[in-house]
Amino acid sequence: MIAAMMGALSMGTVTGWSSTAIEMIVQETPLTVSEKSWIGSMANLGAAAMMLPIPFVMAKLGRRSTMLAFAPPLFASWLLLAFVPSVPSYIAGRFLTGLFGGAYSVVGPVYNGEIAQKEIRGALGVFYQLFLCSGLLMAYLVGYAGSLLGLSLTCAAVPVLLFVGLLFVPETPSYLLMRGKKDEALKSLRWLRGCEYDVHQELRSIEQFVAESRKSKVSFREALTTRPALRALMICSGVMIFQQGSGIKAIVFYAVTIFKHSGSSLDPYICTIITGGVLAGATGVSAFIVDRFGRRRLLLLSGVCTTVCHATLGLYFYLYAHFPDTAANLGWLPLLSLCLYLITYTMGLGAVSWVLVGEMFPNAIKEAAGSFCAFVNWFLAFVVTSVFPYMLSSLGTAVSFWIFSCICFFGLIFVWFLVIETKEKSLEEIQKELGMA
Repeated sequence: MIAAMMGALSMGTVTGWSSTAIEMIVQETPLTVSEKSWIGSMANLGAAAMMLPIPFVMAKLGRRSTMLAFAPPLFASWLLLAFVPSVPSYIAGRFLTGLFGGAYSVVGPVYNGEIAQKEIRGALGVFYQLFLCSGLLMAYLVGYAGSLLGLSLTCAAVPVLLFVGLLFVPETPSYLLMRGKKDEALKSLRWLRGCEYDVHQELRSIEQFVAESRKSKVSFREALTTRPALRALMICSGVMIFQQGSGIKAIVFYAVTIFKHSGSSLDPYICTIITGGVLAGATGVSAFIVDRFGRRRLLLLSGVCTTVCHATLGLYFYLYAHFPDTAANLGWLPLLSLCLYLITYTMGLGAVSWVLVGEMFPNAIKEAAGSFCAFVNWFLAFVVTSVFPYMLSSLGTAVSFWIFSCICFFGLIFVWFLVIETKEKSLEEIQKELGMA
């Protein structure tokens, strides 16, 4: 399981690389706003491009083989960023690291979900997010302490560890049974559970689930003719739109730049590292919050808090631009506001968005629907991160954060009127509620 978690660590480094790397590049080679935009955003476009074909790749190669196959090209992509210092290579390298790294945001959770016992499946999902945030924090730390070359080479080491670790783990029993390889599935389950564990009952349970999945299999197009599936797709896609519209990727991709714009006496790199640590810590807490307080309530709370945090940030940057003496006494406000934003985002929009995808769709279309929602998420992340540098230069930092605040407010209205509560409801109950007029 730890081997698969290295995929999340890899994607975390892809996410965190640009925050410090762009500032390092600027010190050596002046960048236009357009070049900053492309370097910062191309990883998201690469990840979005991977979201639609990845279910078919997993079905063809298997979960473990897919992760193995993407590790070498991900490593090569990091070497391109490390040893070819030019704007075109940075743009190409970012697209490729996003393309191959983004695959792990789908394959890793599927692999862990299929090998884990049901009692720890939820905890593994949280640990996967923790590893992703840890990769982000690692990129921030190495970027602060080292050079651009050192940062890229450190990130390149992660897929190497991933590849080596995966050599010693088996394919998932579920996938092997889907392929009719019962003996291999039995060996895989014995390896995963240990020699003293009686795996036959669990194997029969997996066989029954695979058989039922085959019987209920329908095409994504056929499923979308039903009202519950259409409403579920609208709700999940809408929440993804507001998740990315809240500016999360702009903040983690351009954290150093944002803190430099604040004019605070606090070191922008240290502030960035603090926000990375807060994000990782909040991710761990979110596991306990989601099941205790309910999905819809957390989304509403997150919507209120993120709206206020961005409005406060906009106000600070407005004061800094027009009343610098007043802003000088509030140099701590950007760091506090961003930390509160990250905490409330992680516990609400960040966690609940993906929980809803897992709960609202029937098993027959969950894979295809989840892939589509992931595509929407990554593509909008590309849009936000590509537009953000232009927003800073044309509109100013204050207006940019007020725009994010408005999007969060409209997301709050969307959740209030359209999102249903799924906590402690069966799939049948959820589908019935989605089908109501």
